[in-house]
Amino acid sequence: MADLLLHAQTISQPVGSAKMLASPKLPRHMHEHAAAELQQAERNRSPVRQLSIRHPEMTIADAYEIQNAWLRLKLAEGQKIRGRKVGLTSRATRDAVGIDDSDLGTLFDNTLYADGAVIPFANFIEPKIEVELAFILKEPLSGPNVDFLQVLRATESVVPAMEILDARIHRIDPDTKRQRTVIDTISDNAANAGFLIGGRPFKPDDVDLRWVSAFCLRNGEVIETVCRQNISDLGLAI
Repeated sequence: MADLLLHAQTISQPVGSAKMLASPKLPRHMHEHAAAELQQAERNRSPVRQLSIRHPEMTIADAYEIQNAWLRLKLAEGQKIRGRKVGLTSRATRDAVGIDDSDLGTLFDNTLYADGAVIPFANFIEPKIEVELAFILKEPLSGPNVDFLQVLRATESVVPAMEILDARIHRIDPDTKRQRTVIDTISDNAANAGFLIGGRPFKPDDVDLRWVSAFCLRNGEVIETVCRQNISDLGLAI
C-alpha cells in the first residue's frame, strides 16, 4: 500500500526532494535521451533495458532528473498533472531496496479511470495492481519538510483507490536476469501507469489510518490483504 495525493488544480512542479536531487552524475542530454526512450517504450508497449545496467554511475538524483524530463514530454503533449504518488512507504520495503526515503511519481489526467471502468489490458506492458489510499487535497502542499499534521490539514477527504503499475523498463533483465533497482523504478515514474478512485470518502480524522485494511479480490477470490499499520509516516510526508 502506498499513497496517492490528488488536488483539484493541475500542477507542474518537478518531482523529488532537495536531498534526492543533490548530485546527478549524468549530463542533461542523457536524462532527456532516457526520457524519450521511456516515452517510446510506453507507446510501443515494449520495455527498454535497465538504465542502471547501462549507466552504473547513475544516482537517485539522475533517476528523478529522467522522470522530470519525461514529465516535461507529457506536459508538452497536453497531459495534465492530477496528483502525486508516494511509494515505498513501508520501512521494510525501503530497507530491501536500499533507499531511506519514499519514492515519488506523478499522476496524469489521462491515466485516471472511473470506478467500475473496463480497462484494456493491451494498454500496458506487464501491469500489476496495488490497493491504495487516495488523499484528496483542498490546498497544495510544498516544501521539503511537510509533516503529518500539515498533510491532514490540507486533506479534504480520503478515498479507497487502486494503482496500476507497469514496467517501461525491464523488471528482470533478459540477459543477466538481474532485478531492476530503485533507480530504474524512479526513472520509470515510480512504475505508475494508471489509477482509479472510488468508494465512500471519509475525513482523515474519522478513522485511525494506521488500522485501515484492504482486500484485493479477483473473480471473487481474495488474492491479497494489507493493513496500513505496516506503513510508516513517510507515506504522508512529502
